[in-house]
Amino acid sequence: MITIRTAAPEELPQLRDLWRKCFGDPGAYVDIFFQKFCSIDQVLVVDDDGEVDSMAAMLPGAIQLPDGTEVPVGYVYALATNPYMQGKGHARQLLRYADDFLQKRGDKAMVLVPASPSLHRFFEAVGMDECFATRKVEILTSALSGDTGGGVMTPVSPREYNEIREGYLKNTFHMTYTDQMISFQQIGSHLAYGDLYKIEIDGVVGCAAIEYVQKRRLLTKELLIPTDKMGKAVETIAKEMEASRYHIRTPAFWDGLPGSYTQAFGMIKWYDLGLHSKYFAQQDAYLGLGFD
Repeated sequence: MITIRTAAPEELPQLRDLWRKCFGDPGAYVDIFFQKFCSIDQVLVVDDDGEVDSMAAMLPGAIQLPDGTEVPVGYVYALATNPYMQGKGHARQLLRYADDFLQKRGDKAMVLVPASPSLHRFFEAVGMDECFATRKVEILTSALSGDTGGGVMTPVSPREYNEIREGYLKNTFHMTYTDQMISFQQIGSHLAYGDLYKIEIDGVVGCAAIEYVQKRRLLTKELLIPTDKMGKAVETIAKEMEASRYHIRTPAFWDGLPGSYTQAFGMIKWYDLGLHSKYFAQQDAYLGLGFD
């Protein structure tokens, strides 16, 4: 018999195993998530006769609208189904249950990042709309000049990073994060030999969340600095962190580096009809980190 409910403390080992089986993340990353960033009563599970076959964390989050209003949302993270149980509709059932769970909690919308581009259609079928996009560019080491313009890159605390971040994103439609959640990104970056950084170019201060995704590939999950400083910022990153390819993500609503393009990133389901009618056409909002 299938039951959908909040997880029980004694099921934590099953949740850890399911996460690692589906995503392949280091055990330390999964353990830290449950120990410090997500209480067990924020996790929903599909229970099939005592076996946890699907799970998803319902993280409390907030969207800041262009007028500065903050709207509480549920950020669905680590949505996972055991590979041998996929195709049975468990994820759809869990997300339907999540709608009720989040609305009772007071959230005005559900937000998530599909694990792959192919999953956007699946989430559209369960009522999600495209909302968040990112601007991407891939730069080969051979395309770099080595001219940093005197740029300096320094590790910073989650609080300082967040202050810089919000300074750039004020009065835009974007996902905000608590300092605690920024620290979760920092831990993920540390495990991938990166960090949170402050980048200074000609007296202008920006920020970047960076990690290695492969031995010779470096991902800047978020680069926030004026467009005319982006090139020097990338040169500064390359000087400090060696790689063969640099993947850079910036807000879709900004002009980006030459060769950049926008791509759908995160999706939303509005529960507030007024907000839905006002923002249903929004497709270039900024989610940024995504913890993907």
